[in-house]
Amino acid sequence: MNRLLHQRVAPALLIAQIAYIVLLELLFGLSGPDTAELDHTAPSPTGDALFTGLLILTVLAMGGGAALLGWKRVQAWAPPTARAAWLGALGLGEIALAAAFLNEALRQSPGPDTLIAALAIVVSLAITLTCVGEVQRHLRSLRPATQG
Repeated sequence: MNRLLHQRVAPALLIAQIAYIVLLELLFGLSGPDTAELDHTAPSPTGDALFTGLLILTVLAMGGGAALLGWKRVQAWAPPTARAAWLGALGLGEIALAAAFLNEALRQSPGPDTLIAALAIVVSLAITLTCVGEVQRHLRSLRPATQG
């Protein structure tokens, strides 16, 4: 059951998160002019570039995590320590994502957005648990076997 979570469910959840991000970016990008542009309160070009860079970095981290968890070829190719470090960083990012969704859900009145936030929190925590399990497995493999 644990291997099923690591090899099938968590990569599918990561791909679903990437699809959600891409869908939202497409919807917001194609929805017309932003009201901030009309009110002349649009973010600075530096802030916009920083957001775009962070978004790309997040999607790459999620895609790499999905590949490390679900694709045997990538698992065999990646050094174990680099794999553990990548999944550890991904787990921390998922905790931050869950915290952001929790913060947003608590600030709003109950409704559809609260349900989406609750689902996103559960997905992020499931991915985090998978990453923690993989990092623990790597750390256990580094311990010398005890004699006795």
